[in-house]
Amino acid sequence: MKYGHRLAAAALALSAMSTLAACGGSSEKAGEAAAEGPGFEAGAKLTKAEAEQLIDTAAEAMSTIHVEMGIKAVEDGASVSASSEGDYQREPVVSQTKLTVDEADGQTVMEIIAIDETTYVRMDNDKEWMKDDGMFSGLVSALVPSPYSLFEDLRGEADDDSTTYVGQEDVDGADLAHYSFAVDEDVTGEGDGTLEGWFDPAGQPIRLTMAMGTGNEIKMDLSKHGEKLTVTEPAAEELMDDA
Repeated sequence: MKYGHRLAAAALALSAMSTLAACGGSSEKAGEAAAEGPGFEAGAKLTKAEAEQLIDTAAEAMSTIHVEMGIKAVEDGASVSASSEGDYQREPVVSQTKLTVDEADGQTVMEIIAIDETTYVRMDNDKEWMKDDGMFSGLVSALVPSPYSLFEDLRGEADDDSTTYVGQEDVDGADLAHYSFAVDEDVTGEGDGTLEGWFDPAGQPIRLTMAMGTGNEIKMDLSKHGEKLTVTEPAAEELMDDA
């Protein structure tokens, strides 16, 4: 089926990127003290409990979230860049994402809608959607990871001295608390690394970045925390006929 071949081609193009994004991929309480910095000197190491509080508060702020992700990667010596923009809801699981991959020989666009355990995918602005039968669910999760999985993995990395309060920094005109998280391959997908995070005074995550290897980097901007999410399931007449 042509759709399967095209999806597989997109997956191949994204193979380098998907390990980076397995951590999985901005705008607005670690209690308010942790996010604002009081009690922490620039360069201070957080205890495990303080790091877990920071991460848990950030995750709880994302009942719904809008994510804009940019990724640069090198695969077999060739540069691949990709971007995605999407909306996510934690419970029940709902998301709608558009992924764009740029390579030397062209561009691939993948649109993904996930509602509970059902996933719909279409490529390059096709009129018809493929309804997932379970074959591609894992692939889709790797290509466009949920921000919730990132914070679950990050919490698993929390330990005494694994998180550093870097200091307050201006990001797009906002005064944000910058933290640096030491992570291993469970987050990076490949070796040890550092994930940088910027949080607003309410402890909401605003920006996340991670670089690894040579020429591989990921940036996520997060916004619209807790805002109402509207995702429309494709109509029956828009679905591809597998017969």
